[in-house]
Amino acid sequence: MRIGIDAHYVGVREGGNERHFENILRCLGRVAGADDEYFAFSYRGAARGRVPNGAITHLPFRQRSVVWQRAVELPRYCRQLGLDVLHVPFNFLPAFSCRKIVTIHDLSFLHVPDAHAPLERLRLILLTRLAARWADRVLTVSNVVKRDIAERYKVDAARITVTPNAVDREVFRPLSADVARAAVRALGVEAPFLLFVGALQPHKNLSVLIEAYARLRGRGRGDHHLVLAGRSGRASAQLFRLVHEQGLDAVIHHVGERAPAALAGLYSAATALVIPSLYESFGIPVLEAMSCGCPVLSSWAGALPEVCGGAGLLFDPRDADALAAHLERVLDDAALRADLARRGLANCERFSWERTAAIVETVYHSL
Repeated sequence: MRIGIDAHYVGVREGGNERHFENILRCLGRVAGADDEYFAFSYRGAARGRVPNGAITHLPFRQRSVVWQRAVELPRYCRQLGLDVLHVPFNFLPAFSCRKIVTIHDLSFLHVPDAHAPLERLRLILLTRLAARWADRVLTVSNVVKRDIAERYKVDAARITVTPNAVDREVFRPLSADVARAAVRALGVEAPFLLFVGALQPHKNLSVLIEAYARLRGRGRGDHHLVLAGRSGRASAQLFRLVHEQGLDAVIHHVGERAPAALAGLYSAATALVIPSLYESFGIPVLEAMSCGCPVLSSWAGALPEVCGGAGLLFDPRDADALAAHLERVLDDAALRADLARRGLANCERFSWERTAAIVETVYHSL
């Protein structure tokens, strides 16, 4: 079977979708059968540097535009290679004859519409509906999203398969205090800190985190800084204005998007990870933090409770006072932090890239 996998931004940026496909590729390359040929397509072949596996043939997209890739370059590759199956990680299906699988990672444009620009939201509404109905199989990352796709798009649940995210436990592991401190100092952070990881997008709800953190400091808890690790997004300018208005410029650090090894240092050094999102289809940082022994405070929105598995401290993402109280409790209670860390490490055992890749491979061969 000749299988093509669209890994368009793997090796280009460090988002959750990219990590999902990078790890799927890595695992599939290890178990490729004698009768299977895998082809990975990425912008300028960047995925080759992240998945240097001889069992996968890497081919470049010449243009960065996803629309151009899907409308021109992917169909061309599919004809030239005679693909049997094409797997795309985005809510858009190129029009050609091979069997098609789409991974629909996220329906935040339906749950948090204000988090998307109007034209972007319209595009996602139209293309996701078409992709869900036209694909031969639909993959998604959580049971919450599976139910959502089945109900909203009238897709038979038997055509939808959950392929959960996981973490690389060799990278995301508890680091020694010295190694963790050195990694954090390299980013210019010296004080103990709370951590957020994710793009600075509106649905990440960082304004509530900033407000809760400001209230915590207003109660005299000035011992911890707050570190934001993730690429800038539509919420960035408004968020940094709020930080300035609250007088928190010196204690809130935006360190940008970080590679996995640097993130492992942040998780290992942080007092706790805080995820205040209004919606998440999965929430990879939750597992990354737990795998590093970092306590997790998580919103109860979307699939986050499913991923936390009872190992995180959950809160209402719209209640800054409740979040501030949870933060104070975690900072004050060492026994609670230790218990959350212990339960988090155990929770990570439910997730494995190898198991997820095996599910994906089974879907390929079922068509």
